[in-house]
Amino acid sequence: MKPLVRVTQLEKFRRWIGGEHGYVTEDDVIAALTGTAPTPPRAAIGTAMHRIVETGRPEARHIDGGRAICVDGREVMLDVAQCRAALAYRAEFPGALHEVREYADYGDIVVTGCADIINGFELRDLKTRFSTPRDDDYTDSAQWRMYLEMFGAETFCFDIFTFEGYDEARHGTDVRGLALRRQTPPVTCHYYDDLPDDNRRLIADFARWAKARGVWDKLPDAGKPWTYQANKRPQ
Repeated sequence: MKPLVRVTQLEKFRRWIGGEHGYVTEDDVIAALTGTAPTPPRAAIGTAMHRIVETGRPEARHIDGGRAICVDGREVMLDVAQCRAALAYRAEFPGALHEVREYADYGDIVVTGCADIINGFELRDLKTRFSTPRDDDYTDSAQWRMYLEMFGAETFCFDIFTFEGYDEARHGTDVRGLALRRQTPPVTCHYYDDLPDDNRRLIADFARWAKARGVWDKLPDAGKPWTYQANKRPQ
């Protein structure tokens, strides 16, 4: 058996070991790995936005002032202006590939990630926020480092959209009427020479922790022999 882990799971682990204990606990990491974590409202809203960008015509129900998109059994309600903002973002990259999944064999473990947008040699990722973002929320991330290696790209751009005035208790998954502000310029990250080594250090730290906590054997099987090796460098 060769276990499979998602880049999003590695990023949650990185945030926890990096000291972001006010936002991510060890229990959160374990729940993300074992599939016991429920989809929070903010994540559901982000998924709905991604579906608009991915397809241009997501399955949606017409509601007063907008559209309702079902995510994990709950409806995310967006207004017309928010839907149009997502469609306008999609239209900026007419020749791009959307939602492309890649796998990389790192020896004892296979890592998988799904790129939102591949635009030539550039990767782009839409992020929804509900408070003022900080650049280091993204520049410190393992996501762009793993993706640049796995996809053989040079540049990764985080395109950040913030729902202003959001309050989870009041709004839940109904964000109609909230201003949607796009951060400009995007947070842009570039490939660097030591990036593969940094990725391997994170994976090694994760493997040691997962084995010590009894999580390793609960990870899904990658399912087939993987011949592709990591360290795909940009050309």
